[in-house]
Amino acid sequence: MTFVLLTFDVGVAERHTVRFSFNKFWGGLSITVDGHDVVKTIRFASVELVKRHNFVVGVHEQHYVTIEHHRKLLFAGFRAQPVYAYVDGALVAQGVA
Repeated sequence: MTFVLLTFDVGVAERHTVRFSFNKFWGGLSITVDGHDVVKTIRFASVELVKRHNFVVGVHEQHYVTIEHHRKLLFAGFRAQPVYAYVDGALVAQGVA
């Protein structure tokens, strides 16, 4: 079971929908733009407490998107994992896995 944690729009004249999904049980992570995969991974174990995903959205109207996925050091699968989305450096959405 995958949970959609964040959905937000990017752009003014050239609109795009970004969707971030994460499954704490299996470790599956997916980021899509307009339904097309930008990032699709499975994390079995990680030493990083903050995982950042950076990508550009748009062709004629480009925006820089960063999604940060935070986790705790111990028992991360059983604890809240905040997720923050930034567009051009400004926080536009946040959620909790």
